[in-house]
Amino acid sequence: MRNIAKLILPVAAVLLAGSAHADICADLRAMQQQAPSHFDGWKKDGQDSVVKGDKRGPVYLSNFMLDGAEVCTISSNSSVYSCVWRLASPADLGRAYQRMVNDIKACAPLGKEPAGIIADEPQQRSQGDLRQVTEVTGFDYADVEATVLVGQMQLTGPKGLARNELKFSFSHPQPR
Repeated sequence: MRNIAKLILPVAAVLLAGSAHADICADLRAMQQQAPSHFDGWKKDGQDSVVKGDKRGPVYLSNFMLDGAEVCTISSNSSVYSCVWRLASPADLGRAYQRMVNDIKACAPLGKEPAGIIADEPQQRSQGDLRQVTEVTGFDYADVEATVLVGQMQLTGPKGLARNELKFSFSHPQPR
């Protein structure tokens, strides 16, 4: 029995490690291919396919999920594909944010030119006991008219309120 346990643990570790390291570069290429068709092939069908939207309209759930994301959506005008991860702690969030930024920086250009990188300074807002800290890094793929934003948001407040979210967005503007 111990021999089986010794064999199962390393196999399980390899499988879990493999699922934790998705290929964001291949995912970016898939997004680039889907963007001209307004991500229509990725929109879920059925009653549960629309998330309550805001004043801009409904948000569509996506059936194409980035590894480990809690939810992936497509904007009401079908020009933005986004995913959100919720992490346990600010330290986990910081590591995940930096890893995603570094992984995207290492990808080959989507077109002929490498992306211009736009780094945003961390922003902090407070209202009463509520505190929000955000930071965004942008990648401007000008020659293919696409923008990728990676952001982190920490929200803390009264009664143990804590949210640590990593957000990824791929934007392809609609033709005018």
